Amino acid sequence: MIGAVRSWLLAVISVSLLCAVAGALMPQGGVKRVGRLVCGLVLLAAVLSPLTELDVEAGQRWLDSFMADVSGQEAELRETVNSQMKTIIEQKYAAYIVDKATRLGLTCSARVECRETEEGLYLPVRAEVTGSWTVGAQDRLSQVLSEDLGIPAQSQIYINEEEAR
Repeated sequence: MIGAVRSWLLAVISVSLLCAVAGALMPQGGVKRVGRLVCGLVLLAAVLSPLTELDVEAGQRWLDSFMADVSGQEAELRETVNSQMKTIIEQKYAAYIVDKATRLGLTCSARVECRETEEGLYLPVRAEVTGSWTVGAQDRLSQVLSEDLGIPAQSQIYINEEEAR
């Protein structure tokens, strides 16, 4: 790589010196103007000569590989964001259940499981509630979870702390 840059630079310098010498030796008038034009074109050709050796196909392969890597990283990042978003949404639903239970005079903790819909929304599909309550209080909370969150009664799990001991 450095050898190629060195030879290119030497070619540009050589052409520049040759054009300078030719310009000094040319007589004034139309010949000098044409000579400058020719020297400018030769110098331009020397400067642009590395472009003839470019491997466009290798560049395209590199670009395709780079784009594939970017797509993979994008998918990985999207998966990470969705996972974190799902966790946050599940925590918000659990906090909502605890708040509703508190309003009903119950003390509990909750864990919610969500699934992603086709539209990209995370909706609760299962709830596990642990606390101390009576059957009537559990029924009221179950009704709230069914109506407000759309969690079917068969997907609601209630663990009574007093019975668990």
